[in-house]
Amino acid sequence: MSGKSTTKVERSATWMKGRQVLPPNVAPRRSGVIAVVIAVVMTLGFAGLIVRVAFLQIQPSARIAEQARQHTSSAVLQGRRGALLDRRGRPLAVTREARTLFVDPQMIKDRGAFSTQVYHELGYDPAKLEMALAARPDSRYVVIDPVMPDEVARKYQNSPPIPGLATHAVTIRAYPYHALAGQVIGFVGKEGKGLDGLEMTMQKRLEATSGRMAFTRDHGRRPLWVEPANYQPPRDGEGVRLSIDLTLQAIAERQLQATVQKFHAQAGQIVVMDPHTGEILAMANYPAFAPDDPRPAGDEPSRRNRAVTDVFEPGSIFKPVVWASLTEMKAASPTEKIDTTTAGYYRFDFGRTLRDAHACGLIDWDTVLIKSSNIGMARVAMRVTPQQLHDAVARFGFGSPTHAGLPGEVGGLVTRLSKWTQYSQTSVPMGQEVGVTGLQMVRAFSVFANGGLLVMPTIEAIDPRDPIRTPVSSRIIRADVAEHTREVLRRVVTEGTGRKADSSLYPLFGKTGTAQVPDLKHGGYLENQYVSSFVAGAPTDHPRLVVGCFIHRPDKSIGHYGGIVAAPAVQAVVEQSLMYLGVPVDANAKPEDIAAATQRLVYGDAGDDAITAADVAE
Repeated sequence: MSGKSTTKVERSATWMKGRQVLPPNVAPRRSGVIAVVIAVVMTLGFAGLIVRVAFLQIQPSARIAEQARQHTSSAVLQGRRGALLDRRGRPLAVTREARTLFVDPQMIKDRGAFSTQVYHELGYDPAKLEMALAARPDSRYVVIDPVMPDEVARKYQNSPPIPGLATHAVTIRAYPYHALAGQVIGFVGKEGKGLDGLEMTMQKRLEATSGRMAFTRDHGRRPLWVEPANYQPPRDGEGVRLSIDLTLQAIAERQLQATVQKFHAQAGQIVVMDPHTGEILAMANYPAFAPDDPRPAGDEPSRRNRAVTDVFEPGSIFKPVVWASLTEMKAASPTEKIDTTTAGYYRFDFGRTLRDAHACGLIDWDTVLIKSSNIGMARVAMRVTPQQLHDAVARFGFGSPTHAGLPGEVGGLVTRLSKWTQYSQTSVPMGQEVGVTGLQMVRAFSVFANGGLLVMPTIEAIDPRDPIRTPVSSRIIRADVAEHTREVLRRVVTEGTGRKADSSLYPLFGKTGTAQVPDLKHGGYLENQYVSSFVAGAPTDHPRLVVGCFIHRPDKSIGHYGGIVAAPAVQAVVEQSLMYLGVPVDANAKPEDIAAATQRLVYGDAGDDAITAADVAE
C-alpha cells in the first residue's frame, strides 16, 4: 500500500474528530421539542381556519354568499286542518294526503303514444291530455289531475313507470260521509279556507299554522343537513267535537228525503234537539248538499242551511207558545169555557172576522189548543195588552238569533210594538204576522219538555266534565204550566190533528201546522202554497228529544196539511232515534210494532198511510 492510503478504521477516526458527540439522553429531548413546535403550528393553523370560517359565516363576500345561497333550500311544512267530529268522535271532515298527477313535457318524445299509454293505464282522456301538453310545450310541470281519485292513485302505484309522468303529495279536505250534514259542515276553498258552514265560522280554530325548514344541499340538490335554528315545526288546527250524532243525522235525512219526494215539495228541514242541554243532535236539509262537490242544485244553491237562514210563518205550531203564555198570565183557566161559535166564524168589534177549519162551539181552554181553534186563541189574547203578548213572544226567543254558532242564522220577524195593532193581537196567536226558523220552533217546544226553561242551542258537544261549556238556560214559564202544556199537546196527538204521529212505542206530544206562504211582492198569501209542519217531543213523561219537521210547498193535490205531511215523518224519526239511543219502549208496545220499527231503523220507510178526515181538522 502507498503511504497515502488509509484504512477504514483510520477514516472513521478522522470523521469522529470533527463531530461533537452528544450524551445519550440529549437526542430524545430534542425530538420532543420539535414535536411541540409542530403541534403549536398546527393548532394555530386550525384556529386561524376556524376564525376564517366564522368570519365568512358572519360577513361572507358577495361571491361566497351567492354560492352558499345556491346550495341552500327552504321548504314550507304544512300543518293539518283540524277535524270536525260528531259527538261520538266519528269524522265528518278531515284532512288527508292525496296525490297530484303532473307531466314534464320536456321528457315526452311522442305525445300520441304517451297519451294513449296514460289512457290505458289510468283512464285519462287522451285528447284532453294532448291539448294540455300542446298548450304548454315549454313547461316542465303540467298538472293533469290536481287530486287523483284513490283508485286511480292505486293504479298508478301498481302500473309500470311512464317517463314524464309523476305525482307529488298534497293535503286535501275530505268528507267521509259525503253529503251527510253537508249544509251544517260547509266546505273549504282551494286555498284551504272555510267558505261556508262550520268550516267558515270555525276557521280560526280549525286552521293550521305552517312551519318552515331551511336545509343545505349538495351539487346534486340532495339534502345534507338541517340547522336546528332554521327548523320551525307546523302546528295542526284544533279538532272540534260537534253535538251532531251521525246516526241520528242519517235517520233524519233519510226520512226527510222520502217525505219531500213523496209530496213533491220544494224543500224541507228536520231538526232534532236535546231539550235539556240545547245540543243539536241532527239538522237535516233537503235537497242535499255534498261539501266535496260544492255546486248549486237547480235554481237555488242547496248549500244553505235553511233551518237557520230561512224565515216562514209558522201557523198553528205557534199556538202552544201563545197558549202557554196566556195560561201563565191567567188570561184563561184550563176549564174555562170559550165560545168559538157554532157557525165556525167570529167577527171582532174592530171589524176583523176569523174562521176555524171546523166549528167547535163552546169548548174549554184546553180544547182550544187541542182543536187548534183560531177564534178561541184570538179571543183570549184580546184579554191581555199588546205589551204583554209582545213580551211573551220575545221571551220564547222569537225575533232574535239563538246564537247556536251556525252561520247565516237570522232572528226571525216579530212586529215592533210601535206597529202592533189589533190585527197583530189576533194574528200572532194563530201563527201569523210572525216569522220563525225551524231551530227557533224546536227550541220553543223544548220549554215544554224541560219544565219551562229556554235553552241556548249549541252545535258543539257539551262535556259534563267541562265547567266552561255547560248548558245555558233561563226560566220563562212556571214548571207546572210547562207540564200542563205538554199534557195538552199529548192530547193533540191522541185526539186532535196529530194522530198520524201517535206511536205505540213512545208517547209523543206535539202540534201540527199548515201555514200559507206570504206573497212578499203583492201582499196577502200565495194560492195553494203552504208550509206543512209538525213539532213534537218524546217520551211525554220524560222527554229525551224534540223533533221538528218543516216541509215547504208540498203538492196540494197529494197532501198539504201538517198532520198528513210532517207528522208521520216526525213519528218515524222519534221512534228510530229513541230506539238507537236505547230508550225503553212503552210496556204495552206490541212485538210486531217493535219489529217494524227496528226494520225502519235499518232500512228506512217513508210511510204510506191513507189520508183520513181527522187529519184535516186543523
